[in-house]
Amino acid sequence: MQLEFELVTYDEELDKFELDETIYQIELSEEDAETYHLLKDSDLHLYNWLKESDFFKKYIKEEVYPDSKNKKIAISDINGISYRRFYFFKVTSGDSHYEYFKKLYNIHEESDWQDREDVGEEILQHLSTKRQELILNLG
Repeated sequence: MQLEFELVTYDEELDKFELDETIYQIELSEEDAETYHLLKDSDLHLYNWLKESDFFKKYIKEEVYPDSKNKKIAISDINGISYRRFYFFKVTSGDSHYEYFKKLYNIHEESDWQDREDVGEEILQHLSTKRQELILNLG
């Protein structure tokens, strides 16, 4: 099974993510393909499995970023499942992103625009920690 994915790079000094804009492919073993099919519907479990997989880390270090001393990356897409909202969320982001994070972080409904800004700030606070968990340090 072919797995397609995209990456973002992380600049620690600027605390900023940048899209790599390349679609990478990796061949999964039969066992890894089974694991993928078990996890593909559970968003962050899929992300964490891939991020922690030795075959993935090896591929990234040898094929994608071979001269990557101290480079930090994160996965932005896995077979069409996007994680970009984690890196590029802003207080002005669209409703679907608000709904996703409100559900993920158990944030109660807001009632007007000011509340939406407050919720956006609360989401950003949660994301400041979550983003660090999603980063893969190639150093």
